[in-house]
Amino acid sequence: MKQAKSVEDLIDIDAADLDAAILLEQEFLAGRLSSLPAAVAPTALFTASANSLPLRDECIDVILTSPPYLTRIDYAVAYARELAILGVNITRDRTLRTRLMGTTLTRKEVDLSFDRFGTRSQMLLRAISEHKSKASGGYYLKQAIQYLSDLDQGLAELSRVARDGADLHLVVQDSYYKDVPVPLADICIEEAEVRGWHLVECKPYPVKRNLTKLNTSARAYKKGDVAETVISFKKGRHG
Repeated sequence: MKQAKSVEDLIDIDAADLDAAILLEQEFLAGRLSSLPAAVAPTALFTASANSLPLRDECIDVILTSPPYLTRIDYAVAYARELAILGVNITRDRTLRTRLMGTTLTRKEVDLSFDRFGTRSQMLLRAISEHKSKASGGYYLKQAIQYLSDLDQGLAELSRVARDGADLHLVVQDSYYKDVPVPLADICIEEAEVRGWHLVECKPYPVKRNLTKLNTSARAYKKGDVAETVISFKKGRHG
């Protein structure tokens, strides 16, 4: 994403054209949905943070989610155009960008201790902190701790709202910090099991293309293949 340097460089979209594009997308989705059987259950949509779900304890049977990966993709920046259409200017107000999981901005209130995480997470954080590259023991370590804290809070909240015997399906992708592997699938499995989830199935799918290859400075570090993994769990006594 590139920000316009002057008013003359700004993209001006006519309101009627924008409305027409939105209607066209809605018609396309409606056409696809019309071929499916009619829903027999009520539907409710909520907008909320993953670490504070507006749901009561133990009320959910199935959870399907794909949390942001630890790949330094700043999702607020990646979707800056869509957010701008919704009236959110991430350059003027950093609130949303700062709160998002995976953000490259660091928060002041992050607990920098390691011992609250599982073994896999601690090994990763130690490898990052001891890396010889610039800011590894500072900014990059704090950003990784912040990400893992968000991941833990999200898993804790999912565990709270899930019933005993509920199914949880996670889609995550491994990555690299410089030349240090980030085994996100293994980290998720370990952290989920601590919260009473039992591993049912773990299916890795090789990733042919990943965004780290676009970063010219990152190419200086030797990396292996990465996988996107579908992980299935069962909660509690029925696991």
